[in-house]
Formats: sequence, structure tokens, C-alpha cells
Amino acid sequence: MKTEIANFQHILVVLESSEDHTVPLARATRLCRALGAKMTLFISYYQAFTAKSPQNLADDLVTIVEHKKNDIDEQLQKWQASDYLAGVSMSWQSKPSVAIAKFIKNSDFDLVLKAPYQQSEFKHLFRSGLDKYFVSDCPLPLWLVKKRLWDDNFEVLSCVDMGDDAHDNHLLNRKILAVSDKLAGALDAEMHVVDCFYGEIGTMRIDFNSKRGFKREATIKETHVERLKLFINEYSLSDDVLHFVEGMPDHALPDKAADLSAEVAVIGNNEDTNYIDRIFGDTAVELVKAMPCDLLIVKPDIPN
Repeated sequence: MKTEIANFQHILVVLESSEDHTVPLARATRLCRALGAKMTLFISYYQAFTAKSPQNLADDLVTIVEHKKNDIDEQLQKWQASDYLAGVSMSWQSKPSVAIAKFIKNSDFDLVLKAPYQQSEFKHLFRSGLDKYFVSDCPLPLWLVKKRLWDDNFEVLSCVDMGDDAHDNHLLNRKILAVSDKLAGALDAEMHVVDCFYGEIGTMRIDFNSKRGFKREATIKETHVERLKLFINEYSLSDDVLHFVEGMPDHALPDKAADLSAEVAVIGNNEDTNYIDRIFGDTAVELVKAMPCDLLIVKPDIPN
């Protein structure tokens, strides 16, 4: 049975106070227009003002806020996007992750859109607290915007994991496919599905049955193909949009996205409970840096 997914209706667009807002706002406008959604903008000035003295804070805050609002208004008017704007929230008293978590809890957002936090190569060894919150802790799906321009021929790359046979992973795979299908329909895009598998086992196993004789065991790739076919019966996808790639997802998925020139890749991220992942980073965190295209990170459903 196909998993039913509603369109994203209210997008929280998180803007860095020091970044160029052109690409995130352009992407959010495109999505609002395609999905019939609205967007609310959030900007934090916490780091910009924490080091300032109280007597200089008020004047600086007023000046910066007015400048930022004028800049946003100009861009929205250029794209004829003002009708999609539900509001603008500016915060400076709390850390961004704390302020955003509270904002999300008290609102009806169903998607967060932002550009990845830009760091030096050295700082990439450590996690950005804000990106860590969005990727691993925020309950909402996360759309990370890259600066690559979208082509006229739009591809959505649905990244599933057929190697994990756990029930929770089955549910997440179905959600990834459903979100990808809904997105492809709204954006008039072609949906591709990619599944990574690790190298074949070096040993060989041949079962013998007195009635059937010898039986060859399916290869790892064949097992992945068989499993995926059970998930995609409802989507009427041709074999040429199904991709089985040998290798680790951290490297194989970015390579496949670049090969297809995909505009967005949809991946899943289960709760980060492995202590090795907490130290070195899980696949979703690595893909934030490695993906050449936009990345939509889907989260598991929260049980009632």
C-alpha cells in the first residue's frame, strides 16, 4: 500500500544573518508556488550581538533589522512572492537552536528550509550546533539548499536503504518514496530511486536439497533489487530510473546525484543513538557536506 503524504503547507525558512539570502528565498518561493504553501522567515542575530555592550545594542539592532527587512522585501517583490510570506521572526536573546525549537513547538510548520552552515575545512572536523540540531534533533523534515542552479529538466533522487531489514527502516523507506513521489509530481520532475549496497561477500554458499538439487544463493545486489521491487509497485517506475550502486552512501550518493545532475536528493535519518555516530557523524550529517545538490532529510514519524 502506498504511503499517503500531505503537501508541505507551511515552510520555516531559516536565514543566517550574515549570508546572502538570494538562493534560500528563491528556493522557498519556488516550493511555495508549486505546493500552494506559505513561508515564515526566521533570522537570528544572537552571535552578532552577544559581544556588544548594552548601550550600543539598541541602535545597532534597529538599524540592522530595518536594513534586513528592506533587503528581504526587495527580493520577494522581484520574484512576486510577497503573497506567500506569512511573517518574519527575528531573534537575538537566545541561542538559535533554542529559539527555533521553541518557535517550531508553538507553530504549525511542516518543513524547515535553510542553507548549510558554512565552515572552514578545519571546523568541518566538528559539528555545527545548529546544523546538528536540524539534522538529528529537529522533528521536522529539513530541506538544505545548495547554490547550484536548478535545470529545466528536474530530477528528484529518492535515496532508500534496502540493506536494513528492520521494521522502522521499512517505514522510513516508504516515507522517503512517498515524499519523493509527491515532490516530483508538484515540481513536474522525474523521480529516480537509488539504493547503495556493500561489496559482495568473498565466500560462496550453495544450498543442496534432495528434491531440487543445488540452488545458487542470490547475490547482495540481487537481494537489494528484489526488496526494492516490493516497495515501488505502487509508483509505476521504469527500470531505467532505478539505480543500484556499490559503495558507502557517503560517497556513492553524491556521485550518483552528480551523474544524474539531480536537483534534490531525498534521504532519511533515524534517531542518532549509536555512540560512534555521535562522535564521528552519521551518514545524513556527512551528506550535508558532500551532496552537490539540495538535500531533503526526512525523519521518522513520531508515535502518538
